[in-house]
Amino acid sequence: MRENLRNHQTQTTCWDHPKMAELYQSLADLNNVRFSAYRTAMKLRRMQKALCLDLLSMPAACEAFEQHNLKQNEQFMDIVQVINCLTSIYDRLEQQHSSLVNVPLCVDMCLNWLLNVYDTGRAGKIRTLSFKTGIISLCKAHLEDKYRFLFREVASATGFCDQRRLGLLLHDAIQIPRQLGEVASFGGSNIEPSVRSCFQFANNKPELEASVFLDWMRLEPQSMVWLPVLHRVAAAETAKHQAKCNICKECPIIGFRYRSLKHFNYDICQSCFFSGRVAKGHKMQYPMVEYCTPTTSGEDVRDFAKVLKNKFRTKRYFAKHPRMGYLPVQTILEGDNMETPVTLINFWPVDHPPASSPQLSHDDTHSRIEHYASRLAEMENRNGSYVNDNVSPNESMDDEHLLIQHYCQSLNQGSPLSQPQSPAQILISMETEEKGELERVLNDLEQENRKLQAEYDRLKKAHDHKGLSPLPSPPQMLPVSPQSPRDAELIAEAKLLRQHKGRLEARMQILEDHNKQLESQLTRLRQLLEQPQTESKVNGTALSSPSTASPRSDTSLASLRVAASQTTETMGDDELSSPTQDASTGLEDVIEQLNNSFPHSQGGGRLNP
Repeated sequence: MRENLRNHQTQTTCWDHPKMAELYQSLADLNNVRFSAYRTAMKLRRMQKALCLDLLSMPAACEAFEQHNLKQNEQFMDIVQVINCLTSIYDRLEQQHSSLVNVPLCVDMCLNWLLNVYDTGRAGKIRTLSFKTGIISLCKAHLEDKYRFLFREVASATGFCDQRRLGLLLHDAIQIPRQLGEVASFGGSNIEPSVRSCFQFANNKPELEASVFLDWMRLEPQSMVWLPVLHRVAAAETAKHQAKCNICKECPIIGFRYRSLKHFNYDICQSCFFSGRVAKGHKMQYPMVEYCTPTTSGEDVRDFAKVLKNKFRTKRYFAKHPRMGYLPVQTILEGDNMETPVTLINFWPVDHPPASSPQLSHDDTHSRIEHYASRLAEMENRNGSYVNDNVSPNESMDDEHLLIQHYCQSLNQGSPLSQPQSPAQILISMETEEKGELERVLNDLEQENRKLQAEYDRLKKAHDHKGLSPLPSPPQMLPVSPQSPRDAELIAEAKLLRQHKGRLEARMQILEDHNKQLESQLTRLRQLLEQPQTESKVNGTALSSPSTASPRSDTSLASLRVAASQTTETMGDDELSSPTQDASTGLEDVIEQLNNSFPHSQGGGRLNP
C-alpha cells in the first residue's frame, strides 16, 4: 500500500489495495437506500467494520496520538509516520481481539482509506488534524465525546475557536462523505455556510466556546448529520422490536423501526422505509418517529397521544408543517465571497460555481424553462427554510429578485447592456425568439400542407377525368405493372406524395411533442405556485417525513432525527407565516407570462396545420 499496486490479471495499476477495491465494490449494494444520510452512514458503518475501527476506543486512540507526539495539528505527516501510528493502534487492538484483527492488512487498509480521503493528489502526506479527524470519526466512542475531542483539537489555548479553525475542522470532516461521492447531500464541499451557521447560532461572537459548539452539533447541522446517523445505524443493528411491518409483514422488526404518528399500530421496517415503500392509505408526508432501540411503555403512551392528536389534522396541515431532522444551512454558491447577497437555500445544492453552470442557448426552449422552473422551486424552498428567524419577508423577497437577476445575467454574459433585470424582461426576450420560431415552423407546415392539398386535388381531377375507379388507400395498394407511361407517372407521384406526407406527419409529431413538453413545464410551474409555502423550524425532534427533503432528483436526506439511544419528538402547533402577497403576485405574473408566451390548445397541445 506504500505505492500503487499492480493487477497482473488486467495488467493495470491502481492506488487501492485489492481488499479495499472489493470493499468499494460491495458499497455499491447500498446505493438502493433512498435517503442519502442513511446511505452514507451505512457505507461508513461497513467501512468502519472492515477497518476494525469499531473496536478502537477513544482513549486508546488518544494514547497512540500522544505516543507519536501528534500535537501540532497543522503539521503534515508523511506515510512512514502514518504507518507507525496505525501499527501502534492495531497492535494494541490485536492484543484485545486477536481473532478479529490482522495487523498488516488493517494497517494497509486504513492507510489506503486515509489517503483516499485526505490525499487525493497523492502527495504522500496528510495533515495531523486530518489524520485525527478520520480516526476519531470512525472509532468506538460516545457521539458527544467525539464532538468534544474534535473541538479541543482546533481550539486555542484559551479554549475558544475562531472561524478559521472551525473551518479547518469541518473541511476535514466533510471529506469523509465526499470520498464516498455523497458530499452534495450534505451541503457540498464548501464549508463556509456551516461555519457561518455555527457562529450565527453563537450570536455572531468572534470566538466560539465548547458548550455552544456542542449545542449546535446537537441540532445535527446538514454538513455533519451523517455522523450521528452513523451512531444510530450502529445502535440499531442488534435492536429487536416486537412489532410487525405493515408492508412486508416482517415480525419482529430488526434494526430501525418507524412508527406512524398518523395511524394506530402502523410500523415500517428499515428495509421498506429505506426503499420508500408505503402501504395503502399512508402518505409519505405523514409524521413518523424512528426508534433504534426497543420502545418503553412511556414512549408507547406518548406516541398514542400524538396519533390521537394527529387524527384530527388534515393532509393540508402536514403539507404546511413539514419536519426536518437536521439543521439546514444557508448555502452560497461555491467560489463566491461569503458576503455575497446572492444566496439560496437548497437541501441539495449544486457544487458548481456560476461560471460552470450550463450556458443555456436561446434556441433551447426546454432547458431554459427547466432552468427557470428549478430556480422557482428553490425560491419556494427559500420561503420556509431560513435558519435565521430574524430575516424579514421583505428581505426574503429582495433576495429572490437578486437570485433571479443573477441567473438572468448568466444567460447573456456577452452583452451586459442587454441583460434582463426581472422575470418579465426574461419572458419578453423569450417571447420574441421562441414565439417567432414557432410561427416560422407553423408557416412552413401550412405552406407544405397547401402544396400537398393542391397535388392531391390535381391528381384526383386527373383520375376522375380519365374515368378510372378511385385509387385505393395506400395500405391496400399492391405493386402492379403500369398500364401506360401516364399510369407509371401517376403511381410515382403518388409514392412521392406519400413519402412527403410521411415526412410532414413526422414533423407535425415533433411539433406536437414539443408543445406537450412545454405544457408539462407550465404545469410544473403552476404546481409550484399552488404548493403551500412554509417555514420549517428546527426544534431538535425526531419527527419528519422523507418527502420534506427532496426538491431534486435523486433522492434525499431522511428527515427523521433521534438520540443515539431513543427517540424523542415534539409536535409544534405554531402556524407558519405565509409568504407576502407581493411575492405570490410576482410568481403569478411569471406563470401568466409563460402561458402567454407558449399558447396551447385544450386538446393535449396538438398543432393543426
